[in-house]
Amino acid sequence: MLRLLKNCALETARTLGLFSIVAHSRWRQQRLLILCYHGISLKDEHEWNGLYITPAFFRKRMETLARLRYRVLPLDAALRALREGSLPPKAVSITFDDGFHDFHRLGFPILREFGFPAAVYQTTYYCDHPFPLFNLVLSYLFWCGRDRRLDGAAYGVPGIFDLSREQVRRGAVDAFRDFGRRQRLSPAQKDALAARVAAELGVDYDEILRLRMLQLMNAGQISEIAAAGIDVQLHTHRHRSPLDEEAFIREIRDNRQWLSARTVAQLIHFCYPSGLYRTEFPPWLRAEQVVSATTCERGIADRWRDPLLLPRLLDSTVVTDVDFEAWLAGVSAFLPHRRA
Repeated sequence: MLRLLKNCALETARTLGLFSIVAHSRWRQQRLLILCYHGISLKDEHEWNGLYITPAFFRKRMETLARLRYRVLPLDAALRALREGSLPPKAVSITFDDGFHDFHRLGFPILREFGFPAAVYQTTYYCDHPFPLFNLVLSYLFWCGRDRRLDGAAYGVPGIFDLSREQVRRGAVDAFRDFGRRQRLSPAQKDALAARVAAELGVDYDEILRLRMLQLMNAGQISEIAAAGIDVQLHTHRHRSPLDEEAFIREIRDNRQWLSARTVAQLIHFCYPSGLYRTEFPPWLRAEQVVSATTCERGIADRWRDPLLLPRLLDSTVVTDVDFEAWLAGVSAFLPHRRA
């Protein structure tokens, strides 16, 4: 009910011209909206995970930016202009987290079609391994087999899992992940385990591999998009944020070393894996010459915000068209919203 009322109020505000007034205001010109995306469905991932959107949905969002004449800026240039107070009106930047193959296959061509720049926060460990990310593919497989029960004992994992329940599916992912960690399974061994699970659940694992679902971009793809103007930036090597300073810094350095061999970008921008951060992290990032870091907190960035705790709009299918336009204009920044 509250969502319906909010959308009705936003529709009225748009009709009355409030969106346009705020979008062209001095207040909005002092702020940068950073859009956040994760995955674009190669098959049915958007039905499984809310962080995935369809290619048609992403294209529609880019059409909205073009139709309403928002200034889509490269992240580095936009953040510099934000600090200097020299942003153009209606400034927006586009970011993608993780750097999945589906970005290269679907997102990159759409961005190129519209002439929009973007930044990809690339995690790198699995870039050298042509397999789906273990945790994610397990979650997807358990969702596909949600009409079944899975006996973990057949895989060395204690428990029988009723996959019809989402909470149980999450627990099953944790159990299999912990098993893989305890056994120190290699990426190839984890992939073989996932293939066994897929066979039992009746899921076509060969199709998952053929489509490269839930796989990161490889080195060649990353070099290609970087050469074409996509800004590839830091996201840790293993997609984790250790609470130990030495381990945290090693993640940044390993990530930077891997990327610096494939791109010529100045690797000074960072995104917290899963958007999770602690107060200890910004000083550690500053020590590694990182100048900006984005979260998944909803909001519009301004020059007074700590540049290592920048908010974004995590766009997804739960963000309605009118709410998306309200965020672009800046109107939704004044409304209460749940934390991402």
